[in-house]
Amino acid sequence: MERLKSQSFKPAKVAMTSDLPLGSGLGSSASFCVAIAAALLALSDPIESITLGENELKLVNEWVFEGEKIIHGKPSGIDNTVSSFVGSMTMFKSGELAHMKPTTPLKMLITNTKVGRNTKALVGGVSERASRYPDAMSSVFTAVDSISKEMSTIIQSPAPDDISVTAKDEKIEELMEMNQGVLQCMGVNHASSKVLQTTLK
Repeated sequence: MERLKSQSFKPAKVAMTSDLPLGSGLGSSASFCVAIAAALLALSDPIESITLGENELKLVNEWVFEGEKIIHGKPSGIDNTVSSFVGSMTMFKSGELAHMKPTTPLKMLITNTKVGRNTKALVGGVSERASRYPDAMSSVFTAVDSISKEMSTIIQSPAPDDISVTAKDEKIEELMEMNQGVLQCMGVNHASSKVLQTTLK
């Protein structure tokens, strides 16, 4: 935080437009904060253009995390890190973030269910549920951890031929379906996502 305090900027107003649907879990708030933080960092440099290296990206990430706190209350740190370090896959556990290196491209389909959500409210709901049912929710969190570890291993495992790639994709699909069920237990998954999965199949 010392690096944040050492920077001095004049107050400014920012106006923006975006086609991204808000409150849809796409990390739009983090992306917005990254754009603002990077712009401020560029303006602070006397050179006309600035190249964002590892140190600059870390600083942007710190700023964006502060912005996410204002917007969401108690963010995990995932959205701001993935948005700051563009193109990376991140594994998060107990406050620690690690970049993963996929060995093959991942096929993803993102569809707007048009079901809005409030991240701050959802996070608060998970905490309340954990307080009411500590033993049950502990098992749910353990399941999330197990699925995440399995997913990380598969994503980073080699796939020397098309058959291996197909098998890898099938495992990832199955793990994501399992994770959707776990998210339902946590109260952060909407029924429309399950309908969408069934429709796509």
